[in-house]
Amino acid sequence: MRQQLFLMIGLTVLLFHFCFVASAQSSNVEWLAAKEYTLYWGDEVNHSGYYIKAEDFSPAKPTDVNTDYVMLSITSIYHDSWGAILGVNNTQISNNTAFDDRLNITAIEVVTGNDIESPYAVIDVAIANTTTSPLPTVVPWIDASLKVEEDYSSEVYIDERAYFSLTITNKQAVPLEDVTIKANIPDGLVMDPDSDSTWNYSFQPYQSKILEYSLKGLRPGTYELNGTVVSVNYEGRHYFQELNATTLVIHGPLINVTKSVNPNSVNLHDDVDLIINVLNQGDRAAYITVSDQLPAGGNIVSGVTGGSMVLHPEDNFSLNYTVRMDKAGDIVIPSAKVKFVDSKDYSGNAYSKKFILQVLDPDADVSSSAGTENTDVNTTYNEETAFSNESSQQSQNTTEPVVDHGKLQFLYDILDMVTGFFKKN
Repeated sequence: MRQQLFLMIGLTVLLFHFCFVASAQSSNVEWLAAKEYTLYWGDEVNHSGYYIKAEDFSPAKPTDVNTDYVMLSITSIYHDSWGAILGVNNTQISNNTAFDDRLNITAIEVVTGNDIESPYAVIDVAIANTTTSPLPTVVPWIDASLKVEEDYSSEVYIDERAYFSLTITNKQAVPLEDVTIKANIPDGLVMDPDSDSTWNYSFQPYQSKILEYSLKGLRPGTYELNGTVVSVNYEGRHYFQELNATTLVIHGPLINVTKSVNPNSVNLHDDVDLIINVLNQGDRAAYITVSDQLPAGGNIVSGVTGGSMVLHPEDNFSLNYTVRMDKAGDIVIPSAKVKFVDSKDYSGNAYSKKFILQVLDPDADVSSSAGTENTDVNTTYNEETAFSNESSQQSQNTTEPVVDHGKLQFLYDILDMVTGFFKKN
């Protein structure tokens, strides 16, 4: 008798709780077409973001009775949670309930009894027409748990750093032990000072931390940075969010030098034309000084090997001269050098690539030179520029390791010519 009394008291408490949680249905709510589900004990269904689970049933009798009921729990992607007890043909328990004028559940059939494998319920589920009953905004877990504020440079000069700052706040009343921040750095930008672009943090409840780093551009241009990724591992689940993408503009002159030769191969004592083109691909003007050196065995016939001017963005400067080749063999055509300086005193050197010019001696046994490597590597001679920045000691393109010896350069040039002469002879 005492057990039955406790059972009645417990059931009364449950009924009061579920009836309090499940709100009454408003008469002015427009419900969409209902969908029917069969839920066995422990089953759960997802209806438009509402997770409905059959938690328990009324105590089983030898056979099914009309007063059976089902206990449901409901959670949603909108961070709601409800409970309800529904019955069929039960004078004390309703077969229908609505939740915040958004979800409507009706029990069609509730079946229990010791003569079946598992109790089950058949329910109809409908959601409100959102045009008349707007749904709450869905807030992802990580957005509800972490607040991330980002501040960054949108434009800098080539010799300046771009600064980035993130303020991360734990909005939860529980600690977050495994938080990872990853910055996506595109080609052409580097961490300065050099460091890893991934950081790991832990946060106490409501704690804030500030992450700061800086980037340096290897060359002027516009860089698109994908959003920084913030990820959290919490209670066995992985959550992440990607911040907004950003654009970084790096201003400055970008000097590109190419050198070509016409024709590609000549006979001994024939003339060859050398053409130097300088293009400013940056967005700032610079004063340039072009200088070139003759190849081994070359004697200038016409033109000049140097010049200077102010080169504005997208402007180009060309230099042509003719050389008579008085030495046979695979002759290295030296790099053309361009010194530049802009109005901010940002300066540097740019170099064209070296290449091979084949000078043939008709009186010699040409068969001995068959198979010579790299004789066709300069069909167009549109070589990339090797570039060094004297102001920041950074290289925009270090593919050509040409060393500038300043005022002593002519001595090194003579030494190179003498060394090349003894190698050939």
